[in-house]
Amino acid sequence: MLGQTIAAIATPPGVGGIGIIRISGGEALAVLQKVFRPASACDEPGLAPRRLYLGRVLSAAGEALDQVLAVYMPAPHSYTGEDVAEIQCHGGYVVCREILAAVFAAGAAPAEPGEFTARAFINGKMSLSQAEAVIDLIEAKSAEALKISERQLDGSLQREIAALADKLLNILAELELLIDYPDEAAEPPAERLAAELDAARAGVRQLLAQAREGRLYREGALTAIVGPANAGKSTLLNALLEEERSIVTPIPGTTRDTVEEYYVLAGLPLRLVDTAGIRETDDPVEQAGIARSRRALSQADLILLVLDAATPLDAFWRGLIAENAARPLLILLNKCDAADPEALAAALAETAPGAPVLAISAKLCKGLDAVKQAAREMLLSSGGGEQLCGLINERQRAALARAEEALSQAAAGLELGFDAELLSVDLQTAWQALAEISGKFAADDIIERVFSRFCLGK
Repeated sequence: MLGQTIAAIATPPGVGGIGIIRISGGEALAVLQKVFRPASACDEPGLAPRRLYLGRVLSAAGEALDQVLAVYMPAPHSYTGEDVAEIQCHGGYVVCREILAAVFAAGAAPAEPGEFTARAFINGKMSLSQAEAVIDLIEAKSAEALKISERQLDGSLQREIAALADKLLNILAELELLIDYPDEAAEPPAERLAAELDAARAGVRQLLAQAREGRLYREGALTAIVGPANAGKSTLLNALLEEERSIVTPIPGTTRDTVEEYYVLAGLPLRLVDTAGIRETDDPVEQAGIARSRRALSQADLILLVLDAATPLDAFWRGLIAENAARPLLILLNKCDAADPEALAAALAETAPGAPVLAISAKLCKGLDAVKQAAREMLLSSGGGEQLCGLINERQRAALARAEEALSQAAAGLELGFDAELLSVDLQTAWQALAEISGKFAADDIIERVFSRFCLGK
């Protein structure tokens, strides 16, 4: 639909203070002038750019629909890079739909989901990675995730990618000159090429290292609260949330299903999952809950293992702890207000050496600050979101992985002997992978897949 003037409601459906109808394309001003009547005579003919006008929107039959504010933003200084007009009306499903119908009757076509941002990408207003940052910004689950998304939208990730791509282009230019004019161009020193390849590969690996934390900030770190029945898992969840979210009773097996809640830990969103106590039982309902507990345990980014400080480890739990000792595992000895945790801590040092062990009382909220600090440190190897240039998603991570593999092949080939053509092929593969992130070398189906994630009006 590129070339058509499009329109859509840019605000969420439902009742609100303001609704916005966005129009983009070469006929945006003409469409606006057909439906909008200023409240007072303008000092100049037409509507001046970037000036907000008070007036009324008329239906195709000439009936007043609403008192609104209208603004016109000519290309290229607009979100899409095209002529854009916006009508700011009173929020409400009916009024927004009626005004949009009037805009369609005036010549605009319905926009597809994500089409405004897609046009911004096509018109060079943003890269593909910046367009993806728009989604992350809208869906941010914490203030820290919002800041990281804003940095990416501002071009932080794009600048990192562009700098790496430029390094590869410089090497490629030198190699292509040697391939085309072998008798005139000098062969570059292998030591220098090796150093430049190592620098580029280090840059790609640094970005790859950020991908995991980007996922945690985007989706929330899945944090499974697991342990034996009646160890205090639900009490811990309630203490962290500071509300009675899970039912707590002294009866083992009270929790029959997983209970999930978002919790923001110093800017990092956690998906806290309270699970059913894992134990042997003949109750089919409790068995189903335990199966879900095991699934949450296997998928967790962080395991909060809650044990009763007064209960010795049995063979079952020794085995389960040993199975997960190499994973991000934080062991919490609960009810330390009523029992000495030292004996259990000593046993755990043998079963899971290296796993942090903290004594807490979930009931009295004792030791929770230490739990929060340890959890954040275990999840964020870089130290926090301020180190991230963006929320690197799976598409971007896969492209970075292909670039890293191609650079590794180039480095390995260089160690065996200099071959300009083979080296050039590997570097072109790496450059294309990086260019796919920005959208400079992305296939149409990749671009379509990116924008299919957007909502209508964005």
